[in-house]
Amino acid sequence: MTPSPVVIFPWQRPFLPDLKDFLARQSGGDPGSVLLIVPHNRPWRYLTRLYADEGYQGLLPKVMTLADVIAAWRAQTSNTPLHTANALDRVALLHQCVIDLAHDDASLASRFASMDMARFLPWGMRLAGLFEEMLGQRVAAVDLANVEQEVSGPAAALLGAMGRIGKAYVAALENRRWTTPGLDAFSVTGEQVGIPEFFLPGPQRPVIMAGFALLTGSEEALLRKLWQAGGLVCLHADPALAVATGQHWSCDAQAAWLHRWKARTVLAQEPTAAEKAHRPCISFFAGYDCHSQLKALREELLAPVRNADETTASDADSTPKEGSTAVVLTDSALLMPVLHHLPNKDVNVSMGYPLERSPLNRLLESLLQLQEGRSEDGRYYWRGLLQCLRHPYLNLLRAEDAHGTPLHLRDVLRRMESMIREGARFVDLDELAGARLPGLPDELAALLAGALDMFVRAPGEARTTAAMALCLQNICDFLLRNGGDMWRHFPLDAEAMYRLARHAAPVLRQNCLAQTEFPPTVLHGIVREVLQQERVPFEAEPLTGLQVLGMLETRLLHFNRVLIVDATDDKLPGNPAQDPLLPDSLRQVLGLPDARRRERATAHTLYRLCAGAKEVVFFWQEGISRSALFDGKKSRSRFVEQLLWEEEQRRGALLVAGTPPLRTARCEVHGAPAAPKSLPRTAELHAAMEALLQKPLSATRLDVYQQCPLRFAWQHLCGLKMPQEVNEGDDPASVGTCIHNTLRALFAPYLNKEVRRGDISRETLLARFHEVLENAGLRSLLPPDSCLMLEEAAPVRLWRFLENQPQSTTVMALEEPLDATLSLLGGTYAFTGVMDRLDRRDGFLHILDYKTGSLKRHDGGLWTDIPFFRRVENLCAAFGGAQPPDADQLESLDELFNDLRPRLPSLQLPCYLLMAEAKGLGPLSDAALVELRDAGREYPLFGGLVDEDLSAAMGYCNLSLSLVLLHMRHAPQFAARPDQHCSWCPFASLCAE
Repeated sequence: MTPSPVVIFPWQRPFLPDLKDFLARQSGGDPGSVLLIVPHNRPWRYLTRLYADEGYQGLLPKVMTLADVIAAWRAQTSNTPLHTANALDRVALLHQCVIDLAHDDASLASRFASMDMARFLPWGMRLAGLFEEMLGQRVAAVDLANVEQEVSGPAAALLGAMGRIGKAYVAALENRRWTTPGLDAFSVTGEQVGIPEFFLPGPQRPVIMAGFALLTGSEEALLRKLWQAGGLVCLHADPALAVATGQHWSCDAQAAWLHRWKARTVLAQEPTAAEKAHRPCISFFAGYDCHSQLKALREELLAPVRNADETTASDADSTPKEGSTAVVLTDSALLMPVLHHLPNKDVNVSMGYPLERSPLNRLLESLLQLQEGRSEDGRYYWRGLLQCLRHPYLNLLRAEDAHGTPLHLRDVLRRMESMIREGARFVDLDELAGARLPGLPDELAALLAGALDMFVRAPGEARTTAAMALCLQNICDFLLRNGGDMWRHFPLDAEAMYRLARHAAPVLRQNCLAQTEFPPTVLHGIVREVLQQERVPFEAEPLTGLQVLGMLETRLLHFNRVLIVDATDDKLPGNPAQDPLLPDSLRQVLGLPDARRRERATAHTLYRLCAGAKEVVFFWQEGISRSALFDGKKSRSRFVEQLLWEEEQRRGALLVAGTPPLRTARCEVHGAPAAPKSLPRTAELHAAMEALLQKPLSATRLDVYQQCPLRFAWQHLCGLKMPQEVNEGDDPASVGTCIHNTLRALFAPYLNKEVRRGDISRETLLARFHEVLENAGLRSLLPPDSCLMLEEAAPVRLWRFLENQPQSTTVMALEEPLDATLSLLGGTYAFTGVMDRLDRRDGFLHILDYKTGSLKRHDGGLWTDIPFFRRVENLCAAFGGAQPPDADQLESLDELFNDLRPRLPSLQLPCYLLMAEAKGLGPLSDAALVELRDAGREYPLFGGLVDEDLSAAMGYCNLSLSLVLLHMRHAPQFAARPDQHCSWCPFASLCAE
């Protein structure tokens, strides 16, 4: 039989209406007798609508995808029913094949003879995928030797025995009466396999294969077999393909396999002059991120259609026909952001949404991460536990009491969250669940216990894929049972649970490895791999309205207006995935298609879609760094580059970014003067300040005010609390307490005694330090690296401190509380504090304050700046009258306060000296800060002042303290003082504009 010519349908015309007419001619008006084979199911819906619009009554064509044809063909030609092995079944067979072959292959034996299933699994998954592709391409597996320089050692061993592994693998499948989609395709296209009667073309049974472009080896063999038996092949392509010369380069692959078939071609319909001259109106938009693209997409959908063939004013003003508009997504991850930005939400989505991007998968991923972060004693990392408990699904669960009143689980979860935040880094779930929550109803307590068992304990106890499948199934049942009717309002989430329970769980449950125990990391990797393969389908109805599709879903379809989102080169055509088993450079050695084939397939899909459209708009982002290792910045697709070049050739000039047709995102940024944030002194804040000043004051609070009055207001006047959260990093406060306690333990035996330099030995220092460290429990609180650094560095620095002590001193007090009332500004103020150490040296008292952090050193020339303190004294006297201060006085107050801040950044030592003087603690000489983070040196406040100078300096301390209190009482606003301290200020977010 002489095969029929291949029919070329011009891609300037809609394919499906022309194909419908062609089916009518070939069937003699009886389309129900036709078997139509297409690449995917989407055209069937459009054909059905075309027949319905025509008013046709009768049988419709039998439409099958090529995958359905292969499966049915194999079923009809096989003597016995076959079981389709899933991915884990294939890995189990391959593992056994490799182990058997390792007995006679030294290279395989050295790498895989003792490798258990857990370590073999990643290689097995890739090897199974490679054999599946080779069977589909009808490429014989052969041993690849001498590839050690191209791949790693294990991969080289597998490739070196790949031919033998492939033969053993196929034999093992056949012995078990198993099959795979790839083996089905390979088997039905064998020369000895006949065509089943159902697929055999005949005068009364036309078989038409329509819409194919690039074919795998098995697909080409099958279509060719049907074509040679009398079937018809219909291609939607450049009409120049009919004359085999001058066709568009994206149709070269079709021309190549027509040449291999030695097929004649014929046009289904001669295009008109207007169709031959048709050129779509193509425009471009370059954004700086995804949001700028989506904003431009929304504006484009609200704009009228632009048609390059018709430029009349009426066309420019016409509104677009919604039913002929398609938003094409190069990445399914864009689906939810795009749907959010569409002006009309009633759209038709025709693409699968990855299950791994659903809220359900985020819950499952958080559960797996929680188990992976569990400590050896079974406690859970607090952040991971919070991530699970805060998931919306758990917070939407509810129970009902005896009266039918709903009791929401979120109420108790919020209380548990507070307990977790105030606890340790790792949480004992039994202790947390056993904590008494007052007023918790029995129904809610039962729901909480069930949720903790289902979502936390059960995944941690699973060791096999079967157990994990049961766990996933139970999670779905628990959510459905305790979620009430909320799933009616979240159809995508409900569909995701259906896919998990009915598709993913059976894959984990029904395989050869279902009862094999795996380490948790391997088991979780298997679960992630299975979930990654699942997609949540959308109903492709109605066919009217705006269509949202993936690039592959556009095959055979026609739209007047095409909007392609995120047309970057990493998505269109896309970068090949890194394959450690068979890199792209070795694929051609085996005869497998490489990255160029993917580029050609994408090119044909894209240019065919554009050829019949009136308007095409490309959106992309460029200049944005990617997060993946070794990847560069995003750049526009190579196909966009070609279209830009063609447009420049047509215009005879370069396109200018920012002008049509190459539009760019514009973001106007207006400079704003930096103004420190402040709070005006309201009556409420003033009252709060007055109340605070009536209570005992500490030098620490005054230092907070001096550092930043706004932070002081937030913290002490407004009553805002610092966020309570588990400390995961260094804990300076706890480390400081540990050092202080160590010093107290070292000097306690010498209280009220003379201690000389060298009296405290290094052994005593180490013993006291480790005792305090153990009692403080810092080994469990600090990260291991921080604890190690503390144990190594603290004794060294403490020893430096001891070496820098005076030759002789008498320790009078250690950690001594100090309370005193000071006379300031004509009134009295109560102060409180704790002196770290009080020494007697040369008959005078010295106050020491240990500092494990950075020092706030004062200006040594402050105590001799007599003019400054005279101004302060005069200002304090001026504020002492009954009249409220005027604007000039307030301005002078703020000026002097700002002058004092950098010169005396801490009031701690002046406060201690004045308090000790008020308590009558003998003759005072000085106070000093002790820097423990470095050499342990003392930094005195006065630096050796005596007699009149010392007396004057004490008076200046009184004036300094009075100035700060005066500013606290009368400053018209609490202004921020931006500086380095903003980096660790707990209220920094409140200052953000």
